[in-house]
Amino acid sequence: MNIKKRMRNMIVPVAMPVIVFLIFFICQPKRFGTPEGIKIMLQQSVINTIIGFGLSYNLLIDTWDFSAGAQMVLAGLIGAFYAQKMGLPGLIIITILVATILGTITGSIYFVFKIPSIIVTIGAMLIYESAGAMYHGGANVTIPTEICYLGKSPGIFVVGIVTYLLAYVIYHHTKFGYSVRSVGNGEDVAKNIGVNSLRVRFLCFIIGGIFVGIAGVLQVSYGGAIAPKSGMNTMGMVFPPFMGVFIGQYLEKYCDIMLGIFLGVFSMTMINSGLIAMGLPGTLQQVVTGTFMIVFMAISINREKAILQK
Repeated sequence: MNIKKRMRNMIVPVAMPVIVFLIFFICQPKRFGTPEGIKIMLQQSVINTIIGFGLSYNLLIDTWDFSAGAQMVLAGLIGAFYAQKMGLPGLIIITILVATILGTITGSIYFVFKIPSIIVTIGAMLIYESAGAMYHGGANVTIPTEICYLGKSPGIFVVGIVTYLLAYVIYHHTKFGYSVRSVGNGEDVAKNIGVNSLRVRFLCFIIGGIFVGIAGVLQVSYGGAIAPKSGMNTMGMVFPPFMGVFIGQYLEKYCDIMLGIFLGVFSMTMINSGLIAMGLPGTLQQVVTGTFMIVFMAISINREKAILQK
């Protein structure tokens, strides 16, 4: 690899978060970019990044999972309840186990009935939201303060790094990761080399559930409590991870896709925090964030088409 290419691969991935940071820091130097503010943005980014790791395997093969947010909330509610009796082990084991089971249920519905993933996962989201609203009488569930350290610094960053390594190994050094990349490059090609794309999609939901469970542990630990959500409110929880995966896919030509997912999520977190620092109302924040997503995807897709036409 020549020096010019190496420099490009170092600069391009960090360009987006750096540019976003500088824009908001210049506009609001007193309210944005403080050391404590950066720490909070990083903590929030870790949780969404881990969800992004779980969703990435599905998205890379054009399978959507809108139920991940509802899975995390329901698993978190159950895990938090058992944490009151079993402590941190109960929170970790039960949350990850429940999220994995929910991912398996969603994947099984998709695998058996072969319904489009968008329909399956939105339906599953509504079911999981309803279950969460009924669980424990629909009340918030809190955990003891002394077991919240995984959601604080440095615990949350340690978990984030370990989870990144797990996602990296699964994607690059396992048969499952090879199958995901094969299906992502074309189902006909994957079929010719003996990869069962439907089975791979089923496994993606299970693997995704594991990562969602880890994110659920951090989410509960970060706030010390978790509340049920209804009315499709959990759908909004998957959009930052979705955007992180899309940006990660774009950056994959310059760096590891899992690192790209983190950089994408961190950029989106800074945008949301920057808009709050500028005093914009919530509805306008959503407009700006949605516009950013559309513009980025349009540039990315059209750039790829232009490259293919040359």
